[in-house]
Amino acid sequence: MRIGVLSDIHGDLAALSRVWAQLAREGLTTGIVLNAGDNVGYGKSPEKCVQFLRDHPNIVNVRGNYDKHVALFPERREKYQKKWGRLRPDKYATLRDSSAAISDPSRAWLAALPDFEIVDAGVAQIFLTHYSPGSKEGLGDWTPESRLAELARNTEARIVVSGHTHSAFAGYGGGTLFLNPGTVGRNWNKRAEYAILTLDDNLSTRVELKSI
Repeated sequence: MRIGVLSDIHGDLAALSRVWAQLAREGLTTGIVLNAGDNVGYGKSPEKCVQFLRDHPNIVNVRGNYDKHVALFPERREKYQKKWGRLRPDKYATLRDSSAAISDPSRAWLAALPDFEIVDAGVAQIFLTHYSPGSKEGLGDWTPESRLAELARNTEARIVVSGHTHSAFAGYGGGTLFLNPGTVGRNWNKRAEYAILTLDDNLSTRVELKSI
């Protein structure tokens, strides 16, 4: 089984379209596709990105921090203003603008996304989250193997897929594969990142980290 994996779209429809077109060329848009969240924020097309995800029921989605903040912005405007208005005016502005740009159905969809999903991929279970199992810790190639092993104890899944850090990596801890596909949108080098996860019947796994 081959599975397309993506994360951190951040409202960038052009980048999402490039990744999806590449996954289509690989024959990976009709089966399970994993999306580790942060679908909105900073990009110019939050509504179109959310609508795209809603229109593809084969995409398994979880909620990122920007998804949560944008969905809750109308009721938490003052709280966010106090928290980020001065220290992170760019963050406050994108939460405000993204919230204003999405429809009520899209807001409800973002708000209803789960923090994690256990995905049955046949030969293995996959723990899909924006952060890490049982923690809001972002992971990357700097994360020690010992720490990955600790986090692996929080799930029985053989594979953990996460996002958040915009840093593509794959590594093992405690026999569990940890995969971050990188970031589709909001990448400093303007490239859209994604991954392809291959699971074989003999329980071997292979990860391809890609960018376009």
